[in-house]
Amino acid sequence: MDWFHCNRCFRSSGSKFAVSTCGHICCEACINSKQCNICGSSCSYLPITDKMKPQEKVFFKEPVKLIQSQLQHIAQIALFQRAQMERVAAHFKHKCIELERCLTEITEQGYRQLSELKRENAEFKEQLLELKRENAELKKPLSQRRVSPGQFYTDGTHRMSLPVAVTSPVTPRSRTVRYSM
Repeated sequence: MDWFHCNRCFRSSGSKFAVSTCGHICCEACINSKQCNICGSSCSYLPITDKMKPQEKVFFKEPVKLIQSQLQHIAQIALFQRAQMERVAAHFKHKCIELERCLTEITEQGYRQLSELKRENAEFKEQLLELKRENAELKKPLSQRRVSPGQFYTDGTHRMSLPVAVTSPVTPRSRTVRYSM
């Protein structure tokens, strides 16, 4: 680290160093316990050793090595996030395919039902026409019909009823018979 030195005497090796809370590096000989020898502010000192916390050590690492380690970390983060994005994209792609399949099935089922309903509707229309024709025929007076009263049509077949007996309109009177005694 060619930049590392005491900010007062500019010594770079051979001594123990510390960093002040105001951001100045001092060697052991230049440290004043109550105030900074560089700026004069009251401060405390942190010894620069291997026992420092990682967030403190980072200020004394080589920038290129720091960038490389951070890039590796960033690359790991990017790979993790990409894998998560691919998983969610695959999930929604699978869901989309499944929904399209369901839509196709429902559409085909709807067309089949529509076709069946159209067929039934045509049958009902035909039955309705037949019933209208039959109703019109039944409304005609008997004299206008070409069928005798004893005959009628049901279900499109000619049917004969039993012959009707013709009786005299006059009925005989009852007589009183007298017996002599």
